[in-house]
Amino acid sequence: MDVKRVSIRQAKKRIKNDPELSRMLVRSGWREIALDLDGDGMADVLFASDSVGRKIDTIAVDLDGSGEYNLYIHDYDGNGIPDTILMVDDEGERQILAFGSKVELGFLNLGVKIANLLMAEDFMNRELGISLADLAEYLKLNAAVMLQELEKRETAEGIDRVYYYLNDAKTYYLATIDGNKPRVRPFGTILLDEGKLYIQTGKVKDVSKQIGQNPNVEICACMNDGTWLRIEAELAEDDSHDVKVKMLDKMPSLKNRYSPDDGNMQMFYLKNATAVFSSFTAEPETITF
Repeated sequence: MDVKRVSIRQAKKRIKNDPELSRMLVRSGWREIALDLDGDGMADVLFASDSVGRKIDTIAVDLDGSGEYNLYIHDYDGNGIPDTILMVDDEGERQILAFGSKVELGFLNLGVKIANLLMAEDFMNRELGISLADLAEYLKLNAAVMLQELEKRETAEGIDRVYYYLNDAKTYYLATIDGNKPRVRPFGTILLDEGKLYIQTGKVKDVSKQIGQNPNVEICACMNDGTWLRIEAELAEDDSHDVKVKMLDKMPSLKNRYSPDDGNMQMFYLKNATAVFSSFTAEPETITF
């Protein structure tokens, strides 16, 4: 995602030209700007630059209104995408919550939105559709949800871990057999429901016919952190209405092409599966379900 960068000088100019932002200004220097978003006299968010003030690379947020920053979003390499997320606990200890590609599991959206807020002249209404007075609460609520989601991913085991990997990879590759020839194509549909991992396709497609003739498949996915996942499994069809609805609710873009009762939408779940997580730096980990 390409995020335009803004310097402290540019940010000051925007704040100076916006009366409401000017009222929020707590302090500004050649390397930082602090804003009081909720009017309690204490800074709620801090935008800080690198050592020469050319671009904003750190966003600090006071999540609990204590007057101390306890969430930090840092863009170490200056490419516009946060590289590190860390939290400071009540005793002042700093804990890295996400680093590198893991930031994109949720905090990336928060960092991008805050960057957009700072740059846009009517940034709150245009970007988020809420008033400036709501921003502090918005940040607190969203950061809490993202923390919970990140924790779920970090502690996931078994089929849950496989689901999160495929879901976050966005695209995986499904291999089938067509007679005596292999066929591979990209997929993106994934759903975890009642302990079963589902994929979806259309009955009119060749992949559906190939699965019908031979349900043994292999799935491969990779992430930009140097890891990859391979799954050997059998696909079993589940024609229930409810699971089709759940897939469409999870992935609304499918609704333009499928509906639960169109006679075409087809759901498969993986059974007798062996999933192997691999990387260049660690031993493979195997999960069966």
